[in-house]
Amino acid sequence: MEQQVNITLTGEGIQHQDTITVSVAIEATVNISAKQARRKVTGWLVSEVGNMLIGSTPRLVINREYCLWRVPVMLTSSDIGHVGQVGEVDVNADTGKLVIIHQLKKDILNHVQYLTRPVLSAVA
Repeated sequence: MEQQVNITLTGEGIQHQDTITVSVAIEATVNISAKQARRKVTGWLVSEVGNMLIGSTPRLVINREYCLWRVPVMLTSSDIGHVGQVGEVDVNADTGKLVIIHQLKKDILNHVQYLTRPVLSAVA
């Protein structure tokens, strides 16, 4: 079954109007759905990081070495809903194993602290 996929090219490579041909053929094993990946990330966040954090809509990342779901981490508030993104957690799309590096939890919490800092108003 073929699916339409968007490819975004960024950078300085295309400076003029041109005709571009892009051919991509990748075979990858995806045993874990996006929904399962999101649930796994949300479970880890709630149990290990903080109860106001949830996984958002995953993106599938495929290259020669791996195939994974990249799940954005969102800070939420009961008063205002989604506050903002504070990180990302990768999930192996074949095994379902979360790719957690030792610094990840600390980085997420640092982003939470930054996002929730009080805004100082300038005194004129």
